[in-house]
Amino acid sequence: MLRRIFSHPRTGSPGWRIALLIALPVLFLLACSNDHGIAPLPGALQLQLKFYSKQIPEGTQGVYLFVAPKFPPHAINEMFMSPNSLPLGKDTIYTTMNLPYGHYEAIGLWWYNKKTISNLADAYNLKSVATLDTQYVYQFDITKEEPVHSTDMWVDLRQMNRDAFIEGTITFNGPFPKDTYATAIAAYHTRIPTAKIDFLALLESMDFSIGENPYHYKLPIKSANRIVFLVVFWLSDTGGLDNFQMLGYYEDPKKPGVPGQIKLKSGKTATGIDILADWNNIK
Repeated sequence: MLRRIFSHPRTGSPGWRIALLIALPVLFLLACSNDHGIAPLPGALQLQLKFYSKQIPEGTQGVYLFVAPKFPPHAINEMFMSPNSLPLGKDTIYTTMNLPYGHYEAIGLWWYNKKTISNLADAYNLKSVATLDTQYVYQFDITKEEPVHSTDMWVDLRQMNRDAFIEGTITFNGPFPKDTYATAIAAYHTRIPTAKIDFLALLESMDFSIGENPYHYKLPIKSANRIVFLVVFWLSDTGGLDNFQMLGYYEDPKKPGVPGQIKLKSGKTATGIDILADWNNIK
């Protein structure tokens, strides 16, 4: 479940939305919150969140702030997370997260859905910086000389209102490996991911609940976006969240070997979008 997440205040355009695959049960949120020890953390991030709309998506359980020293993270416990949802329904929110000294490669928000069957959270927004020819994830430092870092971030919760579906069956050519951490189907609408960060940052939607063969999926997407890559991923229980392995992807029926594209109208469902997943593609 995820999206192209970057929102840039100068252009007003909602940047990437992403659906991250990270398990986020409530107890884990508490464990990964600001309290990382008995001693108080010496630094802080002061964040002003500016919302394009006060509308709260249907089924919202909460929106949580996270800060990542490394992005993509190797493991979920490498990130700092807020223990409680941010107060929604406002134009602007001010929040502070205590942090140790160090370099941080990402600031983002989780959007968590009440209807999600598993304990997987949608990553909704990453703060980015735009130049004339590129856009990259915002990074910052907390130091003894400058222990407080202040910045702002634009958020468009309307991007979570997905109004169309892709439906099909994934068939694997054998049993799941014993060291399986998670298997997922993911959709991308911006471009085909190449770098490690792309697999998380470019995501349109993801289902991480695959656990049987064959597996019937129904993936929610936003009708305004053309899906250019629909792929099945695998993660090992030792590989970390930065080591996606592609098992197979949806191919153009008229051009085998070429990724198929999907564009839907609001309220519509594309059916029969089947994928063959090959365990031999694991490197």
